[in-house]
Amino acid sequence: MSGNRTDQAAGLRQWASLQRHQQADDGDNASADANANGEANERMPDVAGASRANAAPTLPDTEPAPSPPPQRSPRTRAVLMVVGLPGRGPRQMERVKERLGQWSALGRRWAGTSDDWDVRPVMPDDPALPRLAQEHARWALWVDSSADAFTETYRTLCDLARGGGPRRLLALHEPHLPRAGLLDNLQGAAHAYAGIDLLVLAR
Repeated sequence: MSGNRTDQAAGLRQWASLQRHQQADDGDNASADANANGEANERMPDVAGASRANAAPTLPDTEPAPSPPPQRSPRTRAVLMVVGLPGRGPRQMERVKERLGQWSALGRRWAGTSDDWDVRPVMPDDPALPRLAQEHARWALWVDSSADAFTETYRTLCDLARGGGPRRLLALHEPHLPRAGLLDNLQGAAHAYAGIDLLVLAR
């Protein structure tokens, strides 16, 4: 009996020793696993955080500012140099534009509208006449209907020729002035004595 008890006690001690060794080994393994997991966590990037960092920024929910309307370029007007006007006031400019408007109403498309023209009066004895004749292509001669119209207009034509002015002008005159008589005589005299081509559009 005593031998059996001795064998049992020895067996229990051996089993207990084995259990202690297994628990010690399990604890070491658990620590190693914890250390390994910690190192892995240190090496592994924060994917969720990186995704949030790389995500496109969220813009505020506001409407875009309206774009300004396109700027219109200013309308280009044709320059018309006019000699022979009795003055330089606004009324004289209106007389020229009114005559152009009458021609436009008769179907002459080149006359356009009053807003198409930049009327500039010029004196026949202007020292800058040669330069102006080179810079501008459209010239007109205002013809009055007074009793002295032929003498005054012919003098203006001669001043243009002497001063280096234009050699081709459009005859601007008051409405209903007939071509026969004053206008025809001025056209002939301008060509024969001043070397100027005077364009007459009256019927």
